[in-house]
Amino acid sequence: MTVQHIQSFPKGTILFSAGEPAAAAYVILEGKALATQGPNQVALGPGGFLGAVAFFQEREHSYTALCATELKALILTKENLREVAARQPGIALALLRELALQVPQTEGLVFIQGRQEERGEQLVPADFLPEGHPVFEGSVPVEYGELVFPVEVNCRACGHPFTGMRVRVSRLQLAEQKPDFRNIYRNFEPNYYYFWVCPHCLFAYPERLYNRVSERAALKWKAASGANPGGAAFEFSVPRTIHEAIISYYLAMRTYEVIGASSDLWGNLWLRLVWIYEDLGARELALQAAEKARMYFAESLSTTARSAAGDQRLYLILGELDLRLGHQGEAFRNFHAAATMSGGDPRLKRMASDRIQDLRTR
Repeated sequence: MTVQHIQSFPKGTILFSAGEPAAAAYVILEGKALATQGPNQVALGPGGFLGAVAFFQEREHSYTALCATELKALILTKENLREVAARQPGIALALLRELALQVPQTEGLVFIQGRQEERGEQLVPADFLPEGHPVFEGSVPVEYGELVFPVEVNCRACGHPFTGMRVRVSRLQLAEQKPDFRNIYRNFEPNYYYFWVCPHCLFAYPERLYNRVSERAALKWKAASGANPGGAAFEFSVPRTIHEAIISYYLAMRTYEVIGASSDLWGNLWLRLVWIYEDLGARELALQAAEKARMYFAESLSTTARSAAGDQRLYLILGELDLRLGHQGEAFRNFHAAATMSGGDPRLKRMASDRIQDLRTR
C-alpha cells in the first residue's frame, strides 16, 4: 500500500459535500463512512469507494460523505492515480468494477463494495429520560457537519478520552435575535451541540464551559458515579439524532444534581430545552421546561450578585417566560424592572420598553 497517500480522519469529519467539485476519491481501509443524499443514507465500511464517479467524470459530488467513526482511507488524486494503480492492481480492478456498476445510476446512492447494513437505533436506558417522554425521530441536518469540528477531550471527571464536537462560531450566519436572547442562525442550530458527554462515565457539561469545571465538581461526580464501571453507555451518532441531543440535556441534569450546579446553569439548560421543544412542536414539554427555567432564573436573580445589565437580562428572560406561561401581569412587572433599572444597558432598557408597549397594544 502507498502509505503516503493514506490518511486518518476523526469521527464526524465531512470528506466532501454535495455540490463540491470532486478533487479526490476515497477508498475506505478502516472504519465506517456515511453517504447521504437528502433523506437517503448508505453506510460504507472497508473496501468501499467514495466520490469515485464524480472524480473520474470531473464534476461535482451528488452526495455528502462523512465519517461515522474514526476513518482511515486511501486518497486517490490525479497526481497519484497511476502510481496507486501500478502498485495496487487489486484496488484498480475493484475501482473499475465499482465505476461500471455505478455509472448507469449515478443520480442515486449506488454502492457495491464495502456496503454495510445500518445498525438499528441506538438503545438508550429508559432512566435517562422522564417516564413517558416521547422519542423524537430524525437527525440533525448532515450539513451541520461542516460547521462543527472534532476535538480530542479528556473527561474532566474520570479522565477518559473522547471526541467532542466544537462549533465553528465564525461561520454561523445570524438571522435574528429573539426577545429572550435566543440567536437564530440561517445555517445551524447550536442547541443540539450544547453539551459534551463523556461516553465512559456520562459526565455532561456545556462545551463552552467545559474547561471551567472545578476540581471539586469533578471529584463529586467521580465519587458519586464510581466512574460508571459496567454502567450505561451513551455516545452521539454521526450525524447525531434529535433524540440523542435531547438525552444529552437530561444527562446534564444528572451531572448538575450531583455537583450542585448553580441556578444560572440550571436556568440556561431549561431555557434551551424550551427552544428545542418549541421547534419540535412539543407544546406541553415546552411549557413544563419554561416553568423550570423561570424557577431557576428567579432563584438566581434573588441569590446571585451580578451587574445591573446582567439583572436586566434576567428580568427580560423572566418576562418572556411569563408570557409563554400566560402570566401577563408578572411579565409586565419584569419588563418594567428592566426598563427602570438604575444604571444598566440602554439597549436593554429600550428592549424592555418595547416589550411593555407590545403588551399595552395587545
